[in-house]
Amino acid sequence: MHSQDDRALRQLWALDAPSARGPKARWSLSEVAAAGVALADEVGLDGVSLARLAKRLEVTTTALYRYVDSKAVLIELMVDSAVGDAPTIAADDWRQHCRTWTTLLADRYAAHPWLSDVAPTRMPTQPHVYAWIDALVGAIGADTEVDPLRLALLLDSLVRTYMTLERNLSDAAPPAWLGEALSARFPRLAHAGRADAADARAELEFAVDAALRGVA
Repeated sequence: MHSQDDRALRQLWALDAPSARGPKARWSLSEVAAAGVALADEVGLDGVSLARLAKRLEVTTTALYRYVDSKAVLIELMVDSAVGDAPTIAADDWRQHCRTWTTLLADRYAAHPWLSDVAPTRMPTQPHVYAWIDALVGAIGADTEVDPLRLALLLDSLVRTYMTLERNLSDAAPPAWLGEALSARFPRLAHAGRADAADARAELEFAVDAALRGVA
């Protein structure tokens, strides 16, 4: 016997069919997840609750328990919906494939900024997430000494980190006095006062290139 939450995740993998008990369900599980994504896009992850989602779907909170009975698993369903289908990438070599994969994943985070607020608490449980990882693992192949699964997890963590920065970094220029203060106290860091780290995408590209050079 599977728990309600376990059944919801198993349905994502098409391992279980929706329950046939009681009246016909008004919504599909994918529609519930999509509604959760839309809600999070509007109010942020902290604003998502089962009660608020139920109101959006025009059902009672009790009725929503037919689909999922915890916010934690609802978020897992939402992540699966938000990342969507894995991309098909044409690249000259595996390194370029990795760069393109990272850029496309960052685009998903940009479309749904709350994704960077989802703190991993266990290995993924969603098929779409694994499809993205599989797309990268397949591109790296067995003809390199790179551990493709570890690299996929590393690049995913870089995307999460720098897309969080993209949300939080201010476009304001450093204060005028900082360069002089740095030059006086930390001469080797004098250029840091003039550095522009507000372009998180550029910083992500730098981090990805550094990672790829390190594992090659």
